[in-house]
Amino acid sequence: MWLRNAIIAIAVAALAGGCQVRPLYMDTATGGPLSPTPDLMAIAVDPPRDRTEQVLTNELSFIFRGDGSRPTEPLYRLRFVLDSSDDNLAVELEQDLPAAVLITLNATFILSEIATERTLLTGASTTTASYDYSSQRYANVRAEKDARERAARSMAENIAGRLAAYFAARRSDT
Repeated sequence: MWLRNAIIAIAVAALAGGCQVRPLYMDTATGGPLSPTPDLMAIAVDPPRDRTEQVLTNELSFIFRGDGSRPTEPLYRLRFVLDSSDDNLAVELEQDLPAAVLITLNATFILSEIATERTLLTGASTTTASYDYSSQRYANVRAEKDARERAARSMAENIAGRLAAYFAARRSDT
């Protein structure tokens, strides 16, 4: 019985030995060469075309550099196409007005090297945010704007996380 348990323990240890688990954002003291932070700081994001893209661009800049600035020497270019849709979640029958609205943002992004114009990573991200529909016009306008901004911030975190994972994997392979 103990022999079987010992064999299972050795097999599990051998399988787990091949796994490499480490934090995504490593500081200089614990392994800076593998950190994706320098690569993220070198990403230039294309200019926005509307308010929602502006929020997404600003949030990405803050995530990449911490201060919202542009990179001094950009090595990478991030382009994205953003599409949004509004869906009524429930309709009040007597008034024929929605009770709540769901905003869906879809983004397709492309990361490329500036020097070679080679595409490094492509991806898509989808996020949603909802708001309650009111009988007051200004309240609806403001609620929709806030929901779009929440969705854009959530999307920025998703995209930044995927870019950080890409750069961390790329640095650990070299």
